[in-house]
Amino acid sequence: MVQVFSFDACPWCAKAKKYLDMKGVAYEVRDIEKNPGAYDDLLKLTGDGSCPVIKADSGQYVRGFDQPAIDKLLGI
Repeated sequence: MVQVFSFDACPWCAKAKKYLDMKGVAYEVRDIEKNPGAYDDLLKLTGDGSCPVIKADSGQYVRGFDQPAIDKLLGI
């Protein structure tokens, strides 16, 4: 399943989740403020804590809200 690393006050995170909803992509939200384990996983994945990060099943990911990169990553 696709994972979205985000936090509530992040406007780009909201845009990314809204875009995935619009495209019909199922995803799991990994809230880095409410779940310390999600923050640790994000640090291991990317080396920093910036959001949003959209991670595919393949382990590849897109940082930020980049529609063309998200589409390519997810094949949509």
